[in-house]
Amino acid sequence: MPYHTEELIKKVVTWRFISISITLMLTYFYTGSIKEATFSTVVLHMTLIAAHYIFERWWEKDREI
Repeated sequence: MPYHTEELIKKVVTWRFISISITLMLTYFYTGSIKEATFSTVVLHMTLIAAHYIFERWWEKDREI
């Protein structure tokens, strides 16, 4: 069943929150520093968001051909 736009946005935001929380917790347990964990988490997720955006643009462009 396809999602409505509002449901899809809620799903994406919820998953992003869960994903960032898990990354932050695991990185904190590994480094022992909330500052390092926060920095690493922000850099990682900003990179992943940018990569996902680029991928989506490429995917749609490839389908237009």
